[in-house]
Amino acid sequence: MPDIIDKTLMFLNMGSGRGISHTLLFVIISSLVIHLITKGNLLISFPFFIGNMIHLILDLPEIPFFFPFIPYDFIYVEDPLGGWLYSLFNDPIVLITEITGIVILIFILIHNRLYSGKKIINFLRNRAIEPK
Repeated sequence: MPDIIDKTLMFLNMGSGRGISHTLLFVIISSLVIHLITKGNLLISFPFFIGNMIHLILDLPEIPFFFPFIPYDFIYVEDPLGGWLYSLFNDPIVLITEITGIVILIFILIHNRLYSGKKIINFLRNRAIEPK
């Protein structure tokens, strides 16, 4: 089974973890999808866009930022998860940024009382919390 996953990732040019999802085109399309899902709520879709752009900027220069407009040679990594885990535990900057992201996400969930999937979806659609 892992061989099928590896070959699929290589076919989709996503074996490094920095593939198609780390492009400007992907950020724009995913932001538009979020914008539509949230019924045009810029209070959700705009921070999503800004957060993704900051993420891409922090990942430079190792990403295919302008793919497919500029050709890019995707790097296939045998074990992208293992590489990420190695970076996580051996690079303090990776560890700090990952912990910061998790803390921010937890703060958002607790601050808005988003304790279930249903409440999260309702929040994204309506920017409203169900009454207790």
